[in-house]
Amino acid sequence: MAKRKVEIFIGPIACSCAGGQSPARQEKIARAFALEHTLKGMPDRFDVSTWRLGDDEDYEEGLAALRRYLRDAGEKDLADRLAFAVNDMTPAVALDGKLIRVRDCPTVDEITLNAEVSVTDSQEVRKWK
Repeated sequence: MAKRKVEIFIGPIACSCAGGQSPARQEKIARAFALEHTLKGMPDRFDVSTWRLGDDEDYEEGLAALRRYLRDAGEKDLADRLAFAVNDMTPAVALDGKLIRVRDCPTVDEITLNAEVSVTDSQEVRKWK
């Protein structure tokens, strides 16, 4: 079985531009880190890349990748204003080159069930294969 490529986008953990930390946002970030940890524990099944958009070394390239995924999903307006909404749009996850979740993190089961997810009006719509 071929490895699945997973990209996890995590916005700044604590950013004054976003009004500081909130328990709900911290919970989403914790789920993203837990997903990263779990999938990296399965190196024979998943190739995991994590973009920490609060870090200078990941910001530009990671933002460009997330912007490209949003455009590919038909979300041009969101992609165009991503730099101003990165905390609102993350965490986000792409699987095998397609964005499957924004504003939260899927479960490991959702990734392993081969769900195809498209982003529509900031909602997710699943089309099971």
